[in-house]
Amino acid sequence: MKKTITCMCEHRFEANIPDKVDLEKSPDTVASIMDGTFMTVPCPSCGKVLKPEFPFTIVHGGQGWEIHFVPELERQETMRRPPSVKGKRRARVVIGYSELLEKIKIFSENLDDRVVEYLKYFILSKVMEQTAEEESDVDVYFQERKGDDLEFHIHGLKSDEVGVFKLPMASYQKALADIDRHAEEEPFRDFLTPPYVSLNRFYSWDDE
Repeated sequence: MKKTITCMCEHRFEANIPDKVDLEKSPDTVASIMDGTFMTVPCPSCGKVLKPEFPFTIVHGGQGWEIHFVPELERQETMRRPPSVKGKRRARVVIGYSELLEKIKIFSENLDDRVVEYLKYFILSKVMEQTAEEESDVDVYFQERKGDDLEFHIHGLKSDEVGVFKLPMASYQKALADIDRHAEEEPFRDFLTPPYVSLNRFYSWDDE
């Protein structure tokens, strides 16, 4: 789909930006998302490589999930009024590329994202109890599955450093067995209710 883009050199031009991608048909798209080249376009005037953010949808026909991407600039409005998404059971909304990357990793490992966010709540709670900063800007993201462990990365504890936290798959399986019940309890239903399933939702509300 043609989109109008304005470069910092003030040159305006049109570029073909996809509004929907099926990863089953275009598996190479995952690599471009992971390395940050997805949706980048060069300015025909000055040559600068731009990375505009437009809403788009990523689906995986074979695995039966879809992700609706919302640009970071629309975060506050989306927080106040999460969009209604009709479609598959695993239809989700993410805000910004960090959440997009994480959600793709979660679904690619065939994990329940509600369980991952539920576990992140306890990881972050434990980290915040141990940090000396009362208002630390700390984020926890699922990184990958390594053998019998789930690895999470913690950002914001120290400048230019990423903390690593590992949980055994046994903890995931235990939480999975009860996630439907937990998803109806406070405070979990504040961030486990689809389509925007994200711990960022809970902490953003909590900060307001």
